[in-house]
Amino acid sequence: MSGHLTGLPRHHIGERVARPDEGNVSMNILKAAGRRRLGLLAPALAVLILPFSTGTASAAYDNSNLTPGWNPNSYPDVIADCDGGHGGMTPDLCQYHETKAWTALGKRHQATNVVANCAGSDNESYTFTASYATNTSYTYEEEQKLEVGSGFSDVFEGGVKASVSSTEKWTLGDTRTTTQTLTNTIRPGYKGAYWFAPYVRHSRGWLEVHYNKRNHGHYFWYYPGKGASKVGVDTPVALNSGELKGVMHWAVWKC
Repeated sequence: MSGHLTGLPRHHIGERVARPDEGNVSMNILKAAGRRRLGLLAPALAVLILPFSTGTASAAYDNSNLTPGWNPNSYPDVIADCDGGHGGMTPDLCQYHETKAWTALGKRHQATNVVANCAGSDNESYTFTASYATNTSYTYEEEQKLEVGSGFSDVFEGGVKASVSSTEKWTLGDTRTTTQTLTNTIRPGYKGAYWFAPYVRHSRGWLEVHYNKRNHGHYFWYYPGKGASKVGVDTPVALNSGELKGVMHWAVWKC
């Protein structure tokens, strides 16, 4: 028996369908030690087989409530359960299903200090050391952050379709950095700086969680619903050299 959360409730014999309050959530990866990696990986499918559990709840939830939109008093805190260490019940399986994915240029981020030629009377040439680093983030409804430990990140990594390009790649959990030395000219009465826009691989999908014992009335739970595209994984794209791929932008403005 399973618990569903979808936009339009679907009723099945012996199955309770409910819609909890949905929220908006984005989540940075947290490195949690001591997690066994027993993942069975396949394209666009991630399975994490967890150590066998009798299905009894461990301790009560520690009030982390890591599953946005689900009230843990009425529904299991599936993200906390898959992440581990938050009380609740240990799942037998946590699985991420990717429903769509695309690569796009991300937002611009300041990559150098601002240099000013406010009091000068001639054009001045300046050398800049531009640097920017980023890592994988996890989201719900595009905005709210989700906290994911290193063991649970394997679930997402296996579910995100691997790069087939010969010129770029993306790996969840790897920090990617670009560092460049650049020279530019600033005219009198102006300031200047560099901004960097990284390429980002966007994956959207849903989570499937299995318990050995009924949890809130069901063995299986689908977050936020079967076939949904509300759980997001955004990871930086790297060149084959490992350097972060993106575009450096130069900007000047008046003092």
